[in-house]
Amino acid sequence: MWVLAGGGFAAFLLTKQRPDGITFGDGAFGGVLSGLFGAVVATAVSIPVQVITARIFGDQRQALEQAMKDVPGWEGPLRDIMLRIASPEISALTVTARFFMNLIFFALFAMIGGILTVAILNRRKVRMKPENSL
Repeated sequence: MWVLAGGGFAAFLLTKQRPDGITFGDGAFGGVLSGLFGAVVATAVSIPVQVITARIFGDQRQALEQAMKDVPGWEGPLRDIMLRIASPEISALTVTARFFMNLIFFALFAMIGGILTVAILNRRKVRMKPENSL
């Protein structure tokens, strides 16, 4: 929800900058940019959070490893990457993988939020216009 709201807020701010209105493409682009910014912030915040919670969720890795053994098709490098992401260690691979996962999901959902906001604002603008009786 925060990501959708961020994309919507970006589109709303863009409408304040352009009083003539914006298109759906403008709202989508503003949403994607806010999703990019959100992915950078979320990745930067996740590093200290991961360090703090590493002791609390130490047994989680063992449970995940056992669950992955039971599912066919989770062998090889994909399994190793998933276990590495869930591990308390911080490496370039885990930070990069987390950033790209955040980037994909945040950009997508923020874009949807921007498009929805443009649709809502355009609908309100049409309702608020007085009709000409000529």
